[in-house]
Amino acid sequence: MSDHALRLLRQDRRLAELAAHPFDFDIDRAAHGHVEEVRLASGEPLEVVAGDDTGGTYFLCADGSVLYADSEGTAGIIGSSADEALELVIGLPGWRDYTQLSPDDGEEKILACVTETEDEIREYYGIDEERAELRAALGFPERSPVELVGRLRAALLRTEPDFVLLNADEGCAYDRLGPASPPLWEAVLAAGRADLARLRQGDRTAWREVAEDPLGAGSPCEPRSSTVLRVTCRCYGTCCGMRHGLR
Repeated sequence: MSDHALRLLRQDRRLAELAAHPFDFDIDRAAHGHVEEVRLASGEPLEVVAGDDTGGTYFLCADGSVLYADSEGTAGIIGSSADEALELVIGLPGWRDYTQLSPDDGEEKILACVTETEDEIREYYGIDEERAELRAALGFPERSPVELVGRLRAALLRTEPDFVLLNADEGCAYDRLGPASPPLWEAVLAAGRADLARLRQGDRTAWREVAEDPLGAGSPCEPRSSTVLRVTCRCYGTCCGMRHGLR
């Protein structure tokens, strides 16, 4: 876990102000919390460390990863540490516009997207000198936009299943920020059908494997010792629906 840069922001007012404007990582907004009460589906703790001017919130997870949640019900991991997340938001101030990009899109497309977004930002804020100052003060190397987009893509893909964010009151899951993935209930249903097929064929190992399978572990409907309930949950998607609050 590396939060050296975050600690420097908390200690140095000048650096904190630079991070807030123009890079929209405002540690002062941490005191206001998120727009609604939220929790991780895994039950692991969350700490609000910063916010942005759109109502979005940066959370620090127990393992050091940083989860970003916007005010519209979308969330995703953007870095495996606070330092990695800060390096991203400083290196790619328009990163929210790049969540659908992939290294497979190629350097030309990525650089074109980054140039367009940053030119728009420059109409209102200076970013070049500010970025150089922050990078030097925080000890960040100068990385290419292509590399940073690749890091963002890899981080977003880590969101499920351990970092799914739920509305605390209703248990509704936030949509995943970035690349789309098949609904989790489809995987649960497919696994359940496969389990039942093996059980009907008399596969003696199926009961143990189903009980020990971590798919859906930690959901409200899953006593891990109950194999029968476990199979039922997997078969009908109940486990996934309750855990992730499918809407």
